[in-house]
Amino acid sequence: MDEKHKIACSLTGNIFYIKEMLLFKEMNNILICDVNAKLNEKGIWCNPSRCDIEKAIRNQAFDKILNKRLNILNYFTESIESNLKLKILNLLGLCKKAGLLEIGYDKVVKSLNNNNIDVVLIAKEDEKLNNIFLKKIEERKILLDKTFSRADIGKALGYKNVLCMGIVISNMSEKLKADFYKLMRFQLSKIIN
Repeated sequence: MDEKHKIACSLTGNIFYIKEMLLFKEMNNILICDVNAKLNEKGIWCNPSRCDIEKAIRNQAFDKILNKRLNILNYFTESIESNLKLKILNLLGLCKKAGLLEIGYDKVVKSLNNNNIDVVLIAKEDEKLNNIFLKKIEERKILLDKTFSRADIGKALGYKNVLCMGIVISNMSEKLKADFYKLMRFQLSKIIN
């Protein structure tokens, strides 16, 4: 990705790739976060740090930037996290329809060995698979995520439970990596503070 796809965060001034940022807008005097925003949309582009967003809300930074008094719902930051998770699960369903998923341990390992996947999801309840996959992806640039339960992943894919899956290298896997980055960054800043 080249430099022209980077912009400054409206809250901190730090530079980020725009595809890794969240877009905030005002709608009927209510602040909303559009997790499905297109990169060319207008609004307040911010880094996906929960602590920066909460600080901006406390300091009324969004009001100052938009030059109007905004209503911000009590569960605003929780809704951002929920919407990011929902977006990822919906994209996983689209990946399945497009034939871009490897589901199950044997298929994921085979695809890892053939360098065909760049995202691996493991159900958060499973520790055994986590250790096995960590060894296999240490040297590669593969995203390993344990955000979702086996029931969450299974529901998104139309199965009862899914312990692990991999996403075939594609434009869709790149999109998912950007969304996972946003979610992980948002969750990490919650843990740190």
